[in-house]
Amino acid sequence: MKFLLKPLAVSIALVSMPSFAAGTILSELGSLNASTAGAGSAAISEGAESAYSNPAAMSLVEKSTLTGSLQVFNLNLEYQDQGSNGRFGGSDSHLDGGNAGSALPLGSVYWVNPLSDKWALGLAMASQGGSSVDYGDDWRGASLISSVDLMTVQVNASVSYKVNEQWAVGLGLVSEYASIVQTQQFTPNISSEYEAGSMEFGVNLGLHYTINEGNMLGLTVRSGLDHTLEGDFRLNRNGNIGTYDASLGLVAPAIIKMSGYHALNDQFALLWSLDWQDWSKNQSSVLILDETGHQANIDRNWQDTYSASLGMHYQVSHQWRLEFGIGYESSPLSDTADNALNQYPDLPVDEIIRVGMGATYKATEDFSINFFVEYLDLGSPEIRYEGLANSALVGQYDNDAGIAGITMNWQF
Repeated sequence: MKFLLKPLAVSIALVSMPSFAAGTILSELGSLNASTAGAGSAAISEGAESAYSNPAAMSLVEKSTLTGSLQVFNLNLEYQDQGSNGRFGGSDSHLDGGNAGSALPLGSVYWVNPLSDKWALGLAMASQGGSSVDYGDDWRGASLISSVDLMTVQVNASVSYKVNEQWAVGLGLVSEYASIVQTQQFTPNISSEYEAGSMEFGVNLGLHYTINEGNMLGLTVRSGLDHTLEGDFRLNRNGNIGTYDASLGLVAPAIIKMSGYHALNDQFALLWSLDWQDWSKNQSSVLILDETGHQANIDRNWQDTYSASLGMHYQVSHQWRLEFGIGYESSPLSDTADNALNQYPDLPVDEIIRVGMGATYKATEDFSINFFVEYLDLGSPEIRYEGLANSALVGQYDNDAGIAGITMNWQF
């Protein structure tokens, strides 16, 4: 049966390539500053999170510190059809797929250990993001994607050096594991599953400048990671399964972030961040079936993104502090008529508006706990994916997400 499945697998892959869930980089997840919508992350270090967010800021940590965080990330993707036709057509409302998003539990752990008044070491295990999208096998775009689960985990080993009372530098070595499981339903009797993983390595550079005790600046640069997810493409035709070696590219962009922290008085502090993300590297997604050399391509045509966030801390008492922030991130797709043609249902992208809030409780001099929530308006992107035989998937999304979590800091 394999000699029948092989040409079918190639032909299906060439017209309906398994894609990757892109545009899921949420730096506040790893930097633990969702309560200020990402503001200030490279300038401050209140626990051990600087081992991830800015290794140079580890110079601010005076004691050996352990930080742990538990979070829930809830993604909502609501698709409304607006005239799909051909193989994507149909008048039944259930074909729209409902809410394709879902909730994901997340966790991270960080440790910083000062070696002297100059040197500090750090270790972090965190994630920049991921997604879990499930439209079901009977929605109108199931031949493009039924479901996708993308997971990324980073381990950062960092070192910082305090040059003098004002300047500090840092270097982090990054190893990231990415995995993906994606399914497609071509017909009621023909489906596929692509499962793959990849490990890539990069660096995280940091610079920190202390103007005085109440005013600090931070700059961090994370290198891009170009994953090649290698695994199995399995085609199920009426219960007959053929398995083929395949590989798929996944881009994690380079990121430059600058942040500031400014104490206005004993109660109020202002925080800000400016970011650039190198999403223009994500021009296409390419699947290669290794046994045949055939490859398929989906154009992405993304551009770099920019973001800005502004936050505040309000010290209510010695033990309690309130936090708030807002942020904006540009879309990786240009605002033109071709925008909808470059969307894909793995995760349609648009501008992002962030609103975060939280509270920190200092139980003792060596233990504190932070509670935070963040709402992300992911926009209303339009999609017009044009397939073969004059088929088109035409519709609009209403997307948002929420993050809730708790962080604990121990000093010892």
